[in-house]
Amino acid sequence: MTHPLAQLASPLRTALDAYGVATGFFSVTGESEIVELFAVCGADFVVLDMEAAPMTKREALHCLQALTGSSCAGVVRVPWLQHHLIEHALDAGAHGIIVPKVDTAEQAAAAVAATYFPPIGIRGLNPVRASAYFTELEAYLAGVNARTTCFVQIESVESVRNVDEIAAVPGLSGLFIGAGDLAAAFGHPGNPVGADMDDARAAVLRACEANGIVPGIFAYSLELAVQYRREGFRLIAIGNEIKMLKDATVDALAAAREQS
Repeated sequence: MTHPLAQLASPLRTALDAYGVATGFFSVTGESEIVELFAVCGADFVVLDMEAAPMTKREALHCLQALTGSSCAGVVRVPWLQHHLIEHALDAGAHGIIVPKVDTAEQAAAAVAATYFPPIGIRGLNPVRASAYFTELEAYLAGVNARTTCFVQIESVESVRNVDEIAAVPGLSGLFIGAGDLAAAFGHPGNPVGADMDDARAAVLRACEANGIVPGIFAYSLELAVQYRREGFRLIAIGNEIKMLKDATVDALAAAREQS
């Protein structure tokens, strides 16, 4: 029987190709059980958030192991644009990368270079777990560039200004709007709505369509997630486990106290 790790599947590419839209969650705790729960419940992807959360490389590895054999893709948001951090996440078995705080086409090109093996990029060759511990190395190297995704985040005034040039970088899979930071950059932190956000989303959608890449976004509510899908976003994250637990806890307490 072939081990699931040796099947070298790419659930995120599969979901985008099959359904057009992929829906998933961010994970900020580094708890593999929660990530596994997301997969069991049918999420298309989980973003392991190593930028905003105190998640270690070992915790990220355990979360990727929890997704092995499922139809849920493990995507890592690295802490910042640094070559070895991107390589490490991919070598550990991530199906895709999200790079935060990319403001220029040059930075986007550096993210692509770190993500892909030659001839597309300059990723180093040490895919220990990703190649099923070298048992499927030849097949892995032959197909991994086509299976891997590289998204960069649009979350500053400068990045919106440069969005057409960023989207045109060869090898880039898509743009992902960091709605929280972008709202803060526009002067209204914590409030990801408004005319400036509408214009930024429209600019990202146009740039992605013009270059045949995927527009993605983090939705701060289910209502916004529905709106973003209608607008044309194809990679939509609908929260993280802490916010979901908080909301459920507040609702449960309010309901119990009302009944009593």
